[in-house]
Amino acid sequence: MSREFIRTDYLMLDMKFIPLLPAREVAIAWLSELDFEVFESTEDGLLAYAPHHKISKPELLDVKVRLSELARLTWIESIVKTENWNAAWEANYDPVFVGARAIVRAPFHSLPENTIPGFLDVVIAPHMSFGTGHHDTTLLMMHTLLDLKVKGLTLLDMGCGTGVLAIAALKLGASSVLAIDIEEGAYANTIKNAELNGFLLDDRLTSLCGDASQLIGKPLNDVILANINRNVLVHDMLSYDKVLKPGGRIVFSGFFTGDVPSLQSEIEGLGWTIQDVKYSEGWACILCGKPEA
Repeated sequence: MSREFIRTDYLMLDMKFIPLLPAREVAIAWLSELDFEVFESTEDGLLAYAPHHKISKPELLDVKVRLSELARLTWIESIVKTENWNAAWEANYDPVFVGARAIVRAPFHSLPENTIPGFLDVVIAPHMSFGTGHHDTTLLMMHTLLDLKVKGLTLLDMGCGTGVLAIAALKLGASSVLAIDIEEGAYANTIKNAELNGFLLDDRLTSLCGDASQLIGKPLNDVILANINRNVLVHDMLSYDKVLKPGGRIVFSGFFTGDVPSLQSEIEGLGWTIQDVKYSEGWACILCGKPEA
Protein backbone atom coordinates (compact mmCIF):
# COMPACT_ATOMS: atom_id res chain seq x y z
CA MET A 1 0.00 0.00 0.00
CA SER A 2 1.33 3.44 -0.83
CA ARG A 3 0.09 6.99 -0.85
CA GLU A 4 1.32 10.00 -2.77
CA PHE A 5 2.87 12.62 -0.52
CA ILE A 6 1.11 15.94 -1.09
CA ARG A 7 3.69 18.69 -1.57
CA THR A 8 3.00 21.86 0.36
CA ASP A 9 4.71 25.03 1.47
CA TYR A 10 5.82 25.24 5.10
CA LEU A 11 5.69 28.01 7.67
CA MET A 12 9.05 28.40 9.43
CA LEU A 13 9.36 30.07 12.82
CA ASP A 14 12.80 31.28 13.86
CA MET A 15 12.63 31.97 17.61
CA LYS A 16 15.23 33.15 20.10
CA PHE A 17 14.69 33.18 23.86
CA ILE A 18 16.38 34.97 26.76
CA PRO A 19 16.61 32.96 28.95
CA LEU A 20 16.67 29.90 26.68
CA LEU A 21 15.12 27.44 29.13
CA PRO A 22 12.43 26.46 29.80
CA ALA A 23 11.01 28.63 26.98
CA ARG A 24 12.40 26.44 24.17
CA GLU A 25 10.91 23.24 25.59
CA VAL A 26 7.58 24.93 26.29
CA ALA A 27 7.52 26.28 22.74
CA ILE A 28 7.97 22.77 21.33
CA ALA A 29 5.12 21.46 23.48
CA TRP A 30 2.72 24.25 22.54
CA LEU A 31 3.60 24.31 18.85
CA SER A 32 3.24 20.51 18.63
CA GLU A 33 -0.43 21.04 19.37
CA LEU A 34 -0.71 23.38 16.33
CA ASP A 35 0.45 20.86 13.69
CA PHE A 36 4.13 21.86 13.77
CA GLU A 37 6.03 18.76 12.62
CA VAL A 38 9.74 19.58 12.63
CA PHE A 39 11.81 21.19 15.38
CA GLU A 40 15.48 22.12 15.26
CA SER A 41 17.10 23.37 18.45
CA THR A 42 19.60 26.18 17.93
CA GLU A 43 22.19 27.63 20.29
CA ASP A 44 19.85 30.40 21.42
CA GLY A 45 16.41 29.24 20.33
CA LEU A 46 14.38 27.07 18.02
CA LEU A 47 13.37 26.58 14.39
CA ALA A 48 9.89 25.11 13.92
CA TYR A 49 8.14 24.07 10.72
CA ALA A 50 4.48 23.34 9.90
CA PRO A 51 2.35 22.98 6.76
CA HIS A 52 1.32 26.57 6.07
CA HIS A 53 -2.29 25.74 5.26
CA LYS A 54 -2.82 23.96 8.59
CA ILE A 55 -1.86 26.85 10.86
CA SER A 56 -4.47 29.01 12.55
CA LYS A 57 -3.14 32.56 12.81
CA PRO A 58 -5.13 33.36 16.02
CA GLU A 59 -3.82 30.19 17.72
CA LEU A 60 -0.28 30.96 16.60
CA LEU A 61 -0.55 34.51 17.93
CA ASP A 62 -1.77 33.12 21.26
CA VAL A 63 1.35 30.94 21.53
CA LYS A 64 3.54 33.92 20.70
CA VAL A 65 1.93 36.03 23.43
CA ARG A 66 2.26 33.27 26.04
CA LEU A 67 5.92 32.65 25.15
CA SER A 68 6.58 36.38 25.48
CA GLU A 69 5.47 36.07 29.09
CA LEU A 70 8.12 33.39 29.73
CA ALA A 71 11.14 35.01 28.06
CA ARG A 72 12.34 37.90 25.94
CA LEU A 73 11.32 36.65 22.53
CA THR A 74 12.52 37.23 18.98
CA TRP A 75 10.01 35.75 16.53
CA ILE A 76 10.47 35.66 12.73
CA GLU A 77 8.00 33.97 10.37
CA SER A 78 8.83 32.95 6.81
CA ILE A 79 7.58 30.55 4.14
CA VAL A 80 9.75 27.64 2.98
CA LYS A 81 8.86 26.30 -0.46
CA THR A 82 8.79 22.52 -0.49
CA GLU A 83 11.29 22.37 -3.33
CA ASN A 84 13.78 24.30 -1.16
CA TRP A 85 13.48 22.00 1.86
CA ASN A 86 16.09 19.44 0.84
CA ALA A 87 18.70 22.10 0.23
CA ALA A 88 17.92 23.67 3.60
CA TRP A 89 18.31 20.53 5.68
CA GLU A 90 21.32 19.28 3.74
CA ALA A 91 23.08 22.52 4.63
CA ASN A 92 22.33 22.14 8.34
CA TYR A 93 21.87 18.43 9.05
CA ASP A 94 24.76 16.89 10.99
CA PRO A 95 24.96 13.17 11.80
CA VAL A 96 23.80 12.16 15.28
CA PHE A 97 25.84 9.71 17.34
CA VAL A 98 24.16 7.55 19.98
CA GLY A 99 27.19 7.17 22.16
CA ALA A 100 29.66 4.86 20.42
CA ARG A 101 26.91 2.39 19.52
CA ALA A 102 24.98 3.97 16.65
CA ILE A 103 24.71 6.80 14.16
CA VAL A 104 21.71 8.44 12.52
CA ARG A 105 22.96 10.08 9.33
CA ALA A 106 21.77 11.56 6.06
CA PRO A 107 22.39 9.75 2.75
CA PHE A 108 25.21 12.18 1.91
CA HIS A 109 27.15 11.43 5.13
CA SER A 110 29.82 8.74 5.15
CA LEU A 111 29.84 5.95 7.69
CA PRO A 112 32.56 6.62 10.32
CA GLU A 113 35.69 4.51 10.25
CA ASN A 114 36.80 2.23 13.11
CA THR A 115 33.31 1.61 14.51
CA ILE A 116 32.80 -1.07 17.15
CA PRO A 117 31.32 -4.49 16.24
CA GLY A 118 27.54 -4.28 16.07
CA PHE A 119 27.60 -0.53 15.36
CA LEU A 120 24.13 0.50 14.19
CA ASP A 121 23.90 2.64 11.04
CA VAL A 122 20.55 4.30 10.28
CA VAL A 123 20.15 6.52 7.22
CA ILE A 124 17.41 9.16 7.40
CA ALA A 125 16.26 11.82 4.92
CA PRO A 126 13.79 13.86 7.01
CA HIS A 127 11.61 15.47 4.28
CA MET A 128 9.60 17.52 6.76
CA SER A 129 9.05 14.78 9.34
CA PHE A 130 10.03 14.73 13.00
CA GLY A 131 12.60 12.31 14.35
CA THR A 132 16.03 12.76 12.80
CA GLY A 133 17.67 11.82 16.08
CA HIS A 134 18.64 15.41 16.87
CA HIS A 135 15.90 16.01 19.41
CA ASP A 136 16.62 14.83 22.95
CA THR A 137 13.50 12.65 23.07
CA THR A 138 14.49 10.71 19.94
CA LEU A 139 18.00 10.28 21.29
CA LEU A 140 16.63 9.03 24.62
CA MET A 141 14.44 6.54 22.76
CA MET A 142 17.41 5.33 20.70
CA HIS A 143 19.53 4.74 23.81
CA THR A 144 16.69 2.77 25.39
CA LEU A 145 15.99 0.77 22.22
CA LEU A 146 19.64 -0.26 22.00
CA ASP A 147 19.42 -1.61 25.56
CA LEU A 148 16.23 -3.63 24.96
CA LYS A 149 17.63 -6.46 22.80
CA VAL A 150 14.69 -6.60 20.40
CA LYS A 151 16.06 -9.37 18.15
CA GLY A 152 13.23 -11.75 17.28
CA LEU A 153 10.58 -9.56 18.95
CA THR A 154 7.48 -7.84 17.51
CA LEU A 155 7.48 -4.05 17.88
CA LEU A 156 5.05 -1.14 17.52
CA ASP A 157 6.37 2.39 16.85
CA MET A 158 3.66 4.98 17.60
CA GLY A 159 4.30 8.50 16.31
CA CYS A 160 7.02 7.10 14.06
CA GLY A 161 7.92 10.42 12.39
CA THR A 162 10.76 9.70 9.96
CA GLY A 163 10.70 6.01 10.90
CA VAL A 164 14.10 6.24 12.60
CA LEU A 165 13.15 4.04 15.58
CA ALA A 166 11.23 1.53 13.45
CA ILE A 167 14.18 1.20 11.06
CA ALA A 168 16.65 0.89 13.95
CA ALA A 169 14.50 -1.91 15.43
CA LEU A 170 14.50 -3.78 12.12
CA LYS A 171 18.28 -3.45 11.88
CA LEU A 172 18.54 -4.76 15.44
CA GLY A 173 16.68 -7.89 14.35
CA ALA A 174 13.04 -7.28 15.33
CA SER A 175 10.89 -9.93 13.69
CA SER A 176 8.23 -7.39 12.68
CA VAL A 177 7.57 -3.67 13.12
CA LEU A 178 4.33 -1.70 12.80
CA ALA A 179 5.01 2.04 12.36
CA ILE A 180 2.13 4.50 12.76
CA ASP A 181 1.95 8.29 12.52
CA ILE A 182 -0.99 10.65 12.28
CA GLU A 183 0.79 12.85 9.70
CA GLU A 184 0.57 11.88 6.03
CA GLY A 185 4.04 13.29 5.41
CA ALA A 186 5.53 11.17 8.20
CA TYR A 187 3.83 8.06 6.85
CA ALA A 188 5.29 8.67 3.38
CA ASN A 189 8.70 9.57 4.83
CA THR A 190 8.86 6.37 6.87
CA ILE A 191 8.38 4.33 3.70
CA LYS A 192 11.07 6.27 1.83
CA ASN A 193 13.55 5.99 4.70
CA ALA A 194 12.87 2.29 5.09
CA GLU A 195 13.79 1.87 1.44
CA LEU A 196 17.01 3.84 1.99
CA ASN A 197 17.94 1.25 4.62
CA GLY A 198 17.03 -1.75 2.50
CA PHE A 199 13.52 -2.45 3.83
CA LEU A 200 10.24 -2.59 1.91
CA LEU A 201 6.68 -2.85 3.20
CA ASP A 202 6.30 -6.60 3.76
CA ASP A 203 5.72 -9.07 6.58
CA ARG A 204 8.49 -7.45 8.67
CA LEU A 205 7.47 -3.80 8.15
CA THR A 206 4.00 -2.30 8.07
CA SER A 207 3.38 1.47 8.00
CA LEU A 208 0.00 3.10 8.61
CA CYS A 209 -1.27 6.69 8.65
CA GLY A 210 -3.57 7.37 11.59
CA ASP A 211 -3.87 7.43 15.36
CA ALA A 212 -4.32 4.77 18.05
CA SER A 213 -7.62 3.69 16.48
CA GLN A 214 -5.42 1.89 13.93
CA LEU A 215 -4.51 -0.57 16.69
CA ILE A 216 -7.99 -2.10 16.88
CA GLY A 217 -7.72 -5.76 15.93
CA LYS A 218 -3.94 -5.67 15.54
CA PRO A 219 -1.73 -8.49 16.92
CA LEU A 220 -0.02 -8.19 20.30
CA ASN A 221 3.49 -6.73 20.49
CA ASP A 222 6.52 -7.55 22.63
CA VAL A 223 7.69 -3.92 22.62
CA ILE A 224 5.94 -0.58 22.08
CA LEU A 225 7.75 2.71 21.43
CA ALA A 226 5.68 5.90 21.79
CA ASN A 227 7.47 9.24 21.39
CA ILE A 228 4.59 11.71 21.10
CA ASN A 229 3.50 14.11 23.87
CA ARG A 230 2.08 13.74 27.34
CA ASN A 231 -1.58 14.38 26.47
CA VAL A 232 -1.64 11.87 23.61
CA LEU A 233 0.24 9.28 25.66
CA VAL A 234 -2.23 9.52 28.54
CA HIS A 235 -5.21 9.41 26.17
CA ASP A 236 -3.91 6.32 24.34
CA MET A 237 -2.39 4.26 27.17
CA LEU A 238 -5.34 1.88 27.37
CA SER A 239 -5.09 1.29 23.61
CA TYR A 240 -1.41 0.46 24.03
CA ASP A 241 -2.17 -1.91 26.89
CA LYS A 242 -4.56 -3.88 24.68
CA VAL A 243 -1.83 -4.61 22.10
CA LEU A 244 1.07 -5.19 24.53
CA LYS A 245 1.83 -8.79 25.41
CA PRO A 246 1.97 -9.85 29.06
CA GLY A 247 5.61 -9.45 30.03
CA GLY A 248 6.08 -6.89 27.26
CA ARG A 249 7.81 -3.54 27.58
CA ILE A 250 6.77 -0.05 26.53
CA VAL A 251 8.93 3.07 26.18
CA PHE A 252 7.46 6.59 26.44
CA SER A 253 9.02 9.94 25.59
CA GLY A 254 8.03 13.32 24.22
CA PHE A 255 7.38 14.99 27.59
CA PHE A 256 9.18 17.12 30.15
CA THR A 257 10.85 15.89 33.33
CA GLY A 258 8.08 17.60 35.31
CA ASP A 259 5.50 15.34 33.63
CA VAL A 260 7.05 12.15 35.02
CA PRO A 261 5.02 12.03 38.29
CA SER A 262 1.66 12.39 36.51
CA LEU A 263 2.63 9.79 33.93
CA GLN A 264 3.82 7.48 36.70
CA SER A 265 0.32 7.61 38.19
CA GLU A 266 -1.24 6.64 34.84
CA ILE A 267 1.31 3.86 34.31
CA GLU A 268 0.78 2.33 37.73
CA GLY A 269 -2.98 2.58 37.23
CA LEU A 270 -2.64 0.07 34.39
CA GLY A 271 -0.64 -2.28 36.58
CA TRP A 272 2.63 -1.66 34.74
CA THR A 273 5.93 -1.14 36.52
CA ILE A 274 8.50 1.56 35.78
CA GLN A 275 11.85 -0.08 35.06
CA ASP A 276 13.96 2.94 34.13
CA VAL A 277 13.76 6.70 33.64
CA LYS A 278 16.26 8.66 31.54
CA TYR A 279 16.61 12.46 31.36
CA SER A 280 18.19 14.88 28.90
CA GLU A 281 17.99 18.69 28.73
CA GLY A 282 14.62 18.88 30.48
CA TRP A 283 13.08 15.93 28.62
CA ALA A 284 12.38 12.43 29.96
CA CYS A 285 11.98 8.85 28.77
CA ILE A 286 10.24 6.10 30.76
CA LEU A 287 10.68 2.36 30.28
CA CYS A 288 7.77 0.29 31.61
CA GLY A 289 7.06 -3.40 31.94
CA LYS A 290 3.70 -5.16 31.77
CA PRO A 291 3.35 -8.01 34.28
CA GLU A 292 3.22 -11.60 33.07
CA ALA A 293 -0.30 -13.01 32.89
